[in-house]
Amino acid sequence: MVPLQILIVAFVLTLAPGYGAGAAVTRSVNTVETVAEWLQLEYGFPTTQDQESAQAAGNLVPENGTPIDVQPQYLANGTLRLFTTIPRFVTGVPYTLATVSSTNGTNGPVLQPYPSYDWHNDNGDDCDKITSVYRVSITECNQMWIVDTGSVGTTTYCPPQLLQFDLDTDTLLHRYRFLNTTYTPSASLFITPNVLVKDPAPEGTCNNTMVYVADVTFHGLVVYDHQNQTSWRVENRFMYPAPDHGKHIIANETFYLMDGLFALTNDKTNLYFHPMATASEYAVPLSALNNQDNWANNPEALPEQFTLLGSRSSECAASAIDSLNNVYCVTFNPIQLISWNTNTTYTPENFVVLPAEADELEFVSGMKVVKNPDGQEELWLISNRFQKIAEGTLDFSEVNFRILRRNLADVQ
Repeated sequence: MVPLQILIVAFVLTLAPGYGAGAAVTRSVNTVETVAEWLQLEYGFPTTQDQESAQAAGNLVPENGTPIDVQPQYLANGTLRLFTTIPRFVTGVPYTLATVSSTNGTNGPVLQPYPSYDWHNDNGDDCDKITSVYRVSITECNQMWIVDTGSVGTTTYCPPQLLQFDLDTDTLLHRYRFLNTTYTPSASLFITPNVLVKDPAPEGTCNNTMVYVADVTFHGLVVYDHQNQTSWRVENRFMYPAPDHGKHIIANETFYLMDGLFALTNDKTNLYFHPMATASEYAVPLSALNNQDNWANNPEALPEQFTLLGSRSSECAASAIDSLNNVYCVTFNPIQLISWNTNTTYTPENFVVLPAEADELEFVSGMKVVKNPDGQEELWLISNRFQKIAEGTLDFSEVNFRILRRNLADVQ
């Protein structure tokens, strides 16, 4: 989403029983369940001095933090580690990637910086650290891919970069700084990584990996070939916002946001995508995207490869796909959690509306499908009532931000 001058005044996190870091998860549900909820973020620090220094420097303004993405990780022993991102729309965010701890502070469970506090700089002053993260992706190789925008607000301080972490050791495996031919400083904003591992463990080495990255504000897609450590840009008219869909209505509140390419999913054959400012869904074959020669001379090549699949009732933001190729998203108006299978046509009669409380799903900005220790897939979501942030109408006596999950066994 486009950075805004966000002023959030309160944000309290309460974690559902049994869902802190290191807490075992044993039950499955077929309803949308709240795992954590916030009124104001509460940041943990290595030392009291670190906290005091951040506050004195203007790097700790809790009301400026908005969680955007959720990423669960089930550990080998069956316990859960839960990640969230806090992009630097403005200053005052001490770190931009965190885990939800099992320690309760005044306002609920405390966030902890990932992989450590030292990795998070003071607003772009060190490009070897992490500047601002919207979304991440964990693969079947037990690795996390992080897209760092390199920007604070609308100012680019560092080249956007991909960071690959080993989740067994929480150490950096690989860093890739995007070529300046793939983005425009202070215009591009890389917000969503979608990862395809072609040679997953245990048989493969996880090196033959493609990462597809959405440029939301300069309307393009960047493809990263990990094996060859190179990237290229792809553009198409379907990646642009639709003027008729720049006005959004969520829970009877209206805001305007002309966000372009936003959501990315793939079924190992096609990339499915949509801008936020549209009610349509599109697709392009991965075989076309993955061939760098196709785009060497023209990022707008092969327009015939891009397909309009169909339309929904309204816009939606994030999306995710499960192993049976069911694609999930939450529409804005009406607020509904819907599922569509890629083997069917993209028409309303092929949409499945899953039961959910609408007031818990106001602007779902992050969504993941993961397999739990019982071998069942779960849909994880984070909602943040962005319509209230955009209009300055947050009521800080209410729950504004939530992490939720739903077991998918009945859908599948």
